[in-house]
Parts: sequence; structure tokens; C-alpha cells
Amino acid sequence: MMNTGNTIIRIGFGLLFIWGGLEKFFEGFLGGVGLQNMADFLANSGLDFLGSSGTFILAILLAAFELIAGVFVLINRFKFLSYVFLAFTMLMALVLVHIPSGNWLNIMIHIALLTTLSGLAVNERS
Repeated sequence: MMNTGNTIIRIGFGLLFIWGGLEKFFEGFLGGVGLQNMADFLANSGLDFLGSSGTFILAILLAAFELIAGVFVLINRFKFLSYVFLAFTMLMALVLVHIPSGNWLNIMIHIALLTTLSGLAVNERS
């Protein structure tokens, strides 16, 4: 039996993270930061030991995984792994970006995303 509420949540999260992946790939597209800015941010967040090519590759991987996880959530496949990856991504966004910025609205939004994605992952294993 299909759970309509979970379907609505999946569609919303799928679209959100497809958008998030695309905006990391293409600067200016959908308000996106682009890969080079993402790589620069990663380097400035303590990952500069990877070198410029290492942080650029990491930016590509993060954008691709976010985009792919969003697609999987949207099409109702590999949900547990997708929810876990996206929850971890929200945790890292909290730790690296939003808590240091002190922007309480973004902190609260990312806490809600983290806990909701974690709950969906737990439900997939129940």
C-alpha cells in the first residue's frame, strides 16, 4: 500500500536535492555556486591539504552524489542509502557552514532536514 504522505515528502526532498546538486555543478544556474566556488569553500573549510585538484574532485563527487541521491529519492529507489547520505550532507552543512555563520534560520532549517532525513532512513530499515 502506498503512503501518500511519504510520497509527498519524497517528491519534495528529491526535487530539493536535485536542485542542490545542479547548483553545485553550474555557477549561477538556480542560484548555484559552481564547482570552483565549492572547491574553494572546501579548501577554506580545512580540506586544503587535498590540494586544489583534490578539493575540486571532492566538489564534483559531492555535487554528483547529492544529485544522484535526489534522483533516487524521487524515483523511489535506494532510499535508505540516499537518506543516510543526504542526512550526513546536512550534518556537514550544519557543522561547516551554518553553525559557524550564526544564521539561526539556516541552522533550524538544516536541523529539520537532518532529523527528517534520519527519520526516513530509520523507517526504511524498520
